[in-house]
Amino acid sequence: MENYFRYFPVSVRARIWGCEVSAIGHTRISPGASYPPMRHPDDHHFKWERGRVLQSLQIVFVSRGGGVLESARPGDSHKIAAGSVFLLFPGVWHRYAPNPTQGWTEHWVESSGPSVTAALSSSALTPQSPVVTPQDPAEILHIFLRLHALTARTPGCGRDAADTLALHLLSRLGELAEQPGGRSASLHERLERARRLLTEDCDQPFDAPAVAAAAGLGASHFRQAFRRECGVSPRTFHAEARLRRAADLLANTELSIKEIADILGFSSAFHFSNAFKRGRSFSPNHWRERQCVGNPPAD
Repeated sequence: MENYFRYFPVSVRARIWGCEVSAIGHTRISPGASYPPMRHPDDHHFKWERGRVLQSLQIVFVSRGGGVLESARPGDSHKIAAGSVFLLFPGVWHRYAPNPTQGWTEHWVESSGPSVTAALSSSALTPQSPVVTPQDPAEILHIFLRLHALTARTPGCGRDAADTLALHLLSRLGELAEQPGGRSASLHERLERARRLLTEDCDQPFDAPAVAAAAGLGASHFRQAFRRECGVSPRTFHAEARLRRAADLLANTELSIKEIADILGFSSAFHFSNAFKRGRSFSPNHWRERQCVGNPPAD
């Protein structure tokens, strides 16, 4: 593949996807060559001595060679090896360069939009941990090769697919960053463990300290982190899991209301009926009747 870069005008259709590819490129740097080798627009070109700040997210994949990245502030150095991906965050100072004795091959794409902003705010991808090392770099290379092919088409053709593919790339990197190994990843996994426990044990009384302890978190930290990630409190999540299980039992078994109440740990059939009606706007019996005639009530 030849070295190239392209910058795109604003797309009126980008609002559909919440993500817009604004630039893309591929560059192979030989050992000892100057870097960067090509003159980019003034707001993108940089010198190592000064660094640079971009207004959009840029994702860089190094398929060969290696180098170094400094992000957030000078001296915060990250080693970049072949197969690594690093992110240049909007509004964050950075500089990077290949190792003079190795050179490198870089693939990069720049994007922005509300979906990009939301993805960054809810993932383990941060300016303090900007490097992702996937176990299967070929997966990332395949995505970039597809992006190169889409953006090489006649101007305007392939932009929608490129926008959504760039968002897919970002989401995949977010998943990889949340694998074991980092503080943010650990928190995500602990909250996932708590969600599984609350769902599997929905027939047990809600016990926030016990769930927090099982997740390896303090009670206060657990409540705040759970609400931030899930959008509801642990108690509400547990109650909803119990109601979903109740709805399944009503629709798919002939168990009595009292039997279901006992299975799910309600103190009485009366308590169960009241809780179900508050959550589903129908009594358990009415719900079951409507399910039987193939006309389920709306949630």
